[in-house]
Amino acid sequence: MNSPTSPMALFPVIILLMLFLSGKANDVFLSFNHQEIGKNFADHLYKDLNYAGIRTFRDDGGIYTGQKSDVKRAIQESRISVVVFSKDYASSTKCLDQLGLIMDARRTTGLVVLPVFYNADPSEVWEQKGLFEEAFAKHEKSFHKEMARVESWRAALKEAADLKGKERKQDRYESKFIESIVKEIADKLNFSLPHAPPSSLPLSSALRPPSYFLCLLREWRSFFQTSSLFLFF
Repeated sequence: MNSPTSPMALFPVIILLMLFLSGKANDVFLSFNHQEIGKNFADHLYKDLNYAGIRTFRDDGGIYTGQKSDVKRAIQESRISVVVFSKDYASSTKCLDQLGLIMDARRTTGLVVLPVFYNADPSEVWEQKGLFEEAFAKHEKSFHKEMARVESWRAALKEAADLKGKERKQDRYESKFIESIVKEIADKLNFSLPHAPPSSLPLSSALRPPSYFLCLLREWRSFFQTSSLFLFF
C-alpha cells in the first residue's frame, strides 16, 4: 500500500505554482478606436500578438467592456500597453479615458507604453491638429462643464505622443508594419517568435511552436487568478 504524499513533498510545487500565478495577467493591453480599425488593423495585430504567445487584452468584448474599474484593472495587470493612434482615435471618449488610465499606470506601476501611429501623423497627435483638433472642439462643447476632464485628455495625448513609437507610412505594407510591432514587443518581453506563419503550421500538437503552449499556460494562469481555487494557496 502506497503511503500518502507528505505535505512537505508538495511544498516546492505549491511555491512554484504561487510564483506562476502571481505574474501579470496580460502581456499587452491594446487600446484603439474599435469603430474605426477594430475589424481590420487592430484585429490583425491582436491575432498576430496572440499567435506569437503574447497574451493580449483588447476592450471590445468580454467582462471588462464598459466597466471603467475593470478596464483599469486590466491595464494595471498588463506589462505593456500598445496605443494605436488612428485618425479618429480622439473622437472616442472611451479611448481618451483609457489613455488617461494607461498614462497613470505608466507612472504608478511601471507600465511600458508603445504608441503606434496608424495613418496618423505624430505631430498632429501631439499638437492636436487636423482631425484631433476637430474632435476636441466637439468634446469642449459636449463637456463644457467638465473641462478638467478634457484637459486631462489633452495632457495624456501629449505625453503619449512624446514617447518613442512605431509609425506607419501610407506606402508601407500593413503586414510588414504589424510584423515590426510584434517583434518589438517580443523583444521587450524577451520572447522567441515562431518562424512559420499560422497557416503553415501542422495540426499535430507535437509540432506546434513553444509559443502555442506558452499561451495555454497563460490561459490557465488567468483561470486560476479569477477562480476560488486561488484562495486555496
